[in-house]
Amino acid sequence: MRTFDAVRSAAIRLGLSLIGVGLAWGSVPAQAAWDKPWQSEDRALVIDAYEFNPIDWKELTADKRIVGFINKASDGLAPDWNCRGKGGDEQLLCKNRWWKYSVTKELYMTRRAMAKELGLKWGAYHLGRPGNPREQADHFIDFAEPQPDELIALDIEDNTSEWMSLADAEIFANQIFIRTGRYPVLYTNGSTAKWISDYKDKYKLLSRLPLWYARYRDDISGKFPESTWPTYALWQFSSMHNCSTRKCPYRVKGAKNDIDVNVSPLGPDKLRAAWPFNELVRPLDAAPEDQGLVADLGQKAGLMFSAFADKVAEIAEPSVRHVEKVIAGEVKLPQPAPVQPASAPTAPVASSLISAYGPAAAPHKPKIDPLQLLTETARREKEAAAERAADAAPAKPAEEANAFAGIEGMEKVAAIVPEIKPVAEPALAIVPLPEAAPKSVAPKSVARSAAALAAGDRSKLRAWLEASEDRARQSVLALSPAASPGRAARLASRIGASPDSRIDGAFIATR
Repeated sequence: MRTFDAVRSAAIRLGLSLIGVGLAWGSVPAQAAWDKPWQSEDRALVIDAYEFNPIDWKELTADKRIVGFINKASDGLAPDWNCRGKGGDEQLLCKNRWWKYSVTKELYMTRRAMAKELGLKWGAYHLGRPGNPREQADHFIDFAEPQPDELIALDIEDNTSEWMSLADAEIFANQIFIRTGRYPVLYTNGSTAKWISDYKDKYKLLSRLPLWYARYRDDISGKFPESTWPTYALWQFSSMHNCSTRKCPYRVKGAKNDIDVNVSPLGPDKLRAAWPFNELVRPLDAAPEDQGLVADLGQKAGLMFSAFADKVAEIAEPSVRHVEKVIAGEVKLPQPAPVQPASAPTAPVASSLISAYGPAAAPHKPKIDPLQLLTETARREKEAAAERAADAAPAKPAEEANAFAGIEGMEKVAAIVPEIKPVAEPALAIVPLPEAAPKSVAPKSVARSAAALAAGDRSKLRAWLEASEDRARQSVLALSPAASPGRAARLASRIGASPDSRIDGAFIATR
């Protein structure tokens, strides 16, 4: 019995010893992640460069621990490219901002090509400023033009009014997801990371983004918010704030002391496999009405864009000819669709995230077609113009309008018969009629022309001339103050001439 007790006691002591050793070995990696991890040769490093940090790429890439290179891309909103209307210092500042933007863009593209050619992983970050977060996200995407294998990050320097607010940062991250299909990495300092961790129920998206932690301490044990982030994606441990010519946590060859250096909890190969950190730390809650970021977001976005494409096709389909037919009344405008009954199935409604890009069409409201409104307006304007033209045109007596109706071959006569119109100003002069027929016309020709009229036609023309004789004589006498008395008398006497001579004169004029 004593022998058995001794063996059992020895086994227990050995087991406890093995457990203690195992716990000790298991605590080494965790402890190394918080206390000077850059001193471990198996930890990968990433360089974080500002726009104008001088870099010797050959020396930089000689350090095989350096796996990635993250470059600053955009800063706040895009600057004004047009400085017209500005003057003085304001104009100079405007031009300088656009010049800097253009140079930075070219330098960014050059650095990216160089880094990838040398085998480095590439990343870009946006410095968040107060202002429209969606517009800033679009500016970043347009500037950086990120490829699927490139890391994208949002830089929130601090939780103060100088930088983008945390609420706007979530909107920014949402917009990045809409544009790229993935979320950015969040770069921030220790105090802001702790704030997000303490209020992670409020910042449900920010607290799930991979964390790029900025804190210039040798040991962050007990400081890092492990309850929200099990570990960091990157830790920026060295910068111009704690690196000088005398002392520096890690010196990078080919760069000055102001370069930012980051350490990964992974080795070089594992960091390359994890890059560009597309996965969230924790899945988002599946609450479409509250969060609007759900697993079927792609499907809902597809429905939205499909509806948008249908609307564009509906507007662009009719041609100019179709519009003319609508205006002319040949094509009737379609009536609004009837209201669906309450029992009818409703169309899928986009989530709150999608609805930020345009109001969702309510099922109970008829569609408004811009083309219908345009054509209806044009038709009404054309009808109104026709009515105004009809009102402005002087009305002719029925007997005058139909004076030559039924007379064959009288087109030329109708063309030379003067239309008697009322004259508003009596001072206007009129051109006298010729006192005699042109001498170049032979009497025989005149006779033949006069004989061309049938007896019935001459009687109709004679009746019309006699009916208008008195009114024509009055019009000529009314204009006599502007003409000489002899000319007016001759005009009046010629109006009183026989109808046969006037008909003959008309035919002479047509010869």
